Amino acid sequence: MVKHYDQNSSTLLDLVGLLYEAISESNPWYSFADCLRQMLGAKAVSVTLHHSPDLAYDIQVMAVEPGDQVDWLAAERTYREQFAHIDLLQPKHVEPGQILTIDSTMVSRECADYFASLGIHGSLRTCFSEPSAEMRCWIDIICADQTARQPFYAQALELLNLLSTHLTRALGLYVRLQRQETQRDIYETSLDHLSLGCLMLDSQAKVLCTNQAAKDIINQYCGLAISQQQFTLHDKSTQDEFNRAVKHAISIRAPINHTDDEQLIRVRLADGMLLGILVAPAPLIPHYQGKRVPNVIIYLVELGDARIAGSAAKYESTSASVARLFGLTPQEGKLALLLAAGRSITEASEQLGVAVSAARNYSKSIYAKLDIRGQSDLVRLICKSFVLLR
Repeated sequence: MVKHYDQNSSTLLDLVGLLYEAISESNPWYSFADCLRQMLGAKAVSVTLHHSPDLAYDIQVMAVEPGDQVDWLAAERTYREQFAHIDLLQPKHVEPGQILTIDSTMVSRECADYFASLGIHGSLRTCFSEPSAEMRCWIDIICADQTARQPFYAQALELLNLLSTHLTRALGLYVRLQRQETQRDIYETSLDHLSLGCLMLDSQAKVLCTNQAAKDIINQYCGLAISQQQFTLHDKSTQDEFNRAVKHAISIRAPINHTDDEQLIRVRLADGMLLGILVAPAPLIPHYQGKRVPNVIIYLVELGDARIAGSAAKYESTSASVARLFGLTPQEGKLALLLAAGRSITEASEQLGVAVSAARNYSKSIYAKLDIRGQSDLVRLICKSFVLLR
């Protein structure tokens, strides 16, 4: 007997809800796939996010029945080696919105026997794409019960038809979310590379998130901490100044903020390290408000010449990047980095282990190649290009 689904049934609504919620899972749509499998009593349900004949395996998420012993990676490898030539089994032949039934009678005896050895007695496949057709995905529903294929197919077909529009919409949201997360990761990596710490605070001045550079700075120095979701400073007067700046930033938030709304704070730690903190209001978004939305942005940076105070390997790598970027020799690249960090010719020559006269000749060559007048111009060039120096 075929079970029919009311479009307003709680079971179907829960499944549709998972379709949208599961786009943010670490394994996208796994919860949806498992719920669909349970509703149909299927052996397995897979969501293929990317298919390419050039890859060893598809990029997919699979939910299987409890106790399943099939090595699905090995099964896919065997399929690609022995049965990929069968047009019916190739995902590219299923168009968005199309639902394809694949039965053992529709493939070769050898293929049918192999599927049977895996406990596969038929399946349904559908393709769905997001509105711009930028991305296509496939759902495969695998039937395990050889004696109940027709009711299984009818029930699965009804569910997939009901889900069709939602699949398109959910994939559109997934593509947008992935694009935004990729952009966020790129921007965050850039901030980390520049050693620019960034924290976001909510309306109660509680920390919402921090980038890796901020975590490194906070963990490295005494006098800085995140305690009970609050960014704290050891020095009381500095903490009071910081609190006032945060309170002010929260009170003046606007859709477009100005540099006049930002406040700079200098922090001298117990070990003598000097830090700079910039407190700025986060943009006010009228349709996104609440206690836990970003209200304040905190920028945190180590002041001084810490950029070249790292490991010898890091210094060698950065100086090599300087040489490549500006067309300098390796020795000129090392000298350019030292001069840009404020070293004098004498100090730089000692660090390089060369005579002062040799260092001076190198510097003249650097200035000529870069068409600049002196060390101050070199500092400006290196600072502007620092984001490219890895």
